[in-house]
Amino acid sequence: MAQIFMDLLSTLTNCLFCFPSSPQLRINNRSFKLLRLLGEGGFSYVYLVQETSTSQLYALKKIRCPFGQESVSLALKEVEAYALFSPHPNIIHAIDHAVTSANDKSDPGSKTVYILLPYYRRGNLQDAINANLVNHTKFPERRLMVLSLGVARALKGMHQYRVKGAPGGARAQANASKIRQEGEDADKDAARKARGKRKDVDVDDEEDVEQQEPLMNGEITRAQEGLEDGDIRAYAHRDVKPGNIMISDSGTSPILMDLGSLAPSPLHITSRALALQTQDLAAEHSTLPYRAPELFDTQVGSTIDTKVDIWSFGCTLFACLVGKSPFEMRSEETGGSLSICVCSGDWRFPDEESMVNGGGKKKVKKRKEDAKGKGKVGNGHAKEEEEQDEGISENVREVVRRCLRVEASERPDVDEVIEMIEKVVEELPPDEGDGGCGFGEEGGS
Repeated sequence: MAQIFMDLLSTLTNCLFCFPSSPQLRINNRSFKLLRLLGEGGFSYVYLVQETSTSQLYALKKIRCPFGQESVSLALKEVEAYALFSPHPNIIHAIDHAVTSANDKSDPGSKTVYILLPYYRRGNLQDAINANLVNHTKFPERRLMVLSLGVARALKGMHQYRVKGAPGGARAQANASKIRQEGEDADKDAARKARGKRKDVDVDDEEDVEQQEPLMNGEITRAQEGLEDGDIRAYAHRDVKPGNIMISDSGTSPILMDLGSLAPSPLHITSRALALQTQDLAAEHSTLPYRAPELFDTQVGSTIDTKVDIWSFGCTLFACLVGKSPFEMRSEETGGSLSICVCSGDWRFPDEESMVNGGGKKKVKKRKEDAKGKGKVGNGHAKEEEEQDEGISENVREVVRRCLRVEASERPDVDEVIEMIEKVVEELPPDEGDGGCGFGEEGGS
């Protein structure tokens, strides 16, 4: 709490004009009222803000960039990616951004990056999952698959991005390149200010700043060098999870967000150093229960490609169906390490055998006996759990199974995933109702 208070105080002194009971933030001649903190992590904070002239609500992401710890280029990588894929209907876009000096005398090179984003009142898929668990409800299956189709189409836009191609064309590519240059210029300015404060800094500081950014991070538009217009330059999101999928205000469309983990694909692991660096970056940017096995134990000679997102997509779909990642559930059941469960492909649907034991075989008899036994001790949820497990259609289960193959080469690509989901949607009967699933409820983030 102390850190949050200090950060808020810093915001008030650096970029807010204080009026009685209504702190104001100005970004590029637009004035916003700071309402509340939505979340935080690392060097970043997300606030709910309201534009004073229109009363429109937005999410404002603030990223602190202490010199030598967090580069502006890396912070702006997210904005660069938003610009590149804009205006995709299933990928979030940045409305505005600004880079300011932090005015910290002890760290004259520090900067602050502000990113203005849309605010979705229904929250994200994780909010809906949590609501299901609390209310003992589940997602309408057909509607969930339609939502999953939108996520797959967002991934297709990244996995099959064409240089200066649709949806944004040359204009989007130019905007992204401009943002990249803005970040590099801000880092050089920070280095100059830091050098002015510390006389003993070597004259090669600016080169050091350019190299402090880890390999593969921030290589968005730069990764397109040498490619012709229309050539495919694939990118992997690398952190697909329920918390990074917002639900549109209409409740019908998913919006994939948080592109700070985005990386060019494929990445060929040519050395042990690169393998370790890839693992370290994954540990920092890819959420553990949704992380692909090849990012846990990266081998020299292997290739990391967009199939990492297919794995995460499968984990996300499973979480929507069951309530948590398949490997979270399995590690809790066995008491084993989550990473070992991931790397060995040890998971199962609640009413099936583990996939490492020839999964897909229903444990119908055992489930009924367990439910009967639980009923004797007064657990009123036993029947409900059994009905929910048995309520997962076989064709929906098969989508998850195909995505969660330990060998990346055995997973479908994004086109195959879209084809599978479209077929499932056609075959599923219409939903009887929302069942209080959370799609129709206003969220809290």
